[in-house]
Amino acid sequence: MNIELAVMDVYLQHPQLLDAQVDAGLGALISRYKAELLGREVSPPQLPQRPLLVFESVRDTTELMLGRPDQVMDTITLEETVTCLQRIRKSVNFWTKRSGKQGYLKFVRSQLHPAATDS
Repeated sequence: MNIELAVMDVYLQHPQLLDAQVDAGLGALISRYKAELLGREVSPPQLPQRPLLVFESVRDTTELMLGRPDQVMDTITLEETVTCLQRIRKSVNFWTKRSGKQGYLKFVRSQLHPAATDS
């Protein structure tokens, strides 16, 4: 849920955000963490503005979840983080196919902000 809140932060600031842009940001973050797991050098992602905003917002959240830098809280492993991101990415694809270009975003918004209505 924390990861989806990070996505919602971007969506609420940029209502034109599309599920495909969320997918691209999540995909880049998954690639980053997989490279880290393999001990490979991690380079900054080459993404357009909106996917980059998703990447950065979700990365900030996952870094806290990973206990970085030196957070005093329960943490999850890098493997668990990748699994969470992959599960959310599957949800993005499911809701996009079911409800269109912003299907995932509108679904999550309805779950996290039930009083919100779309204009």
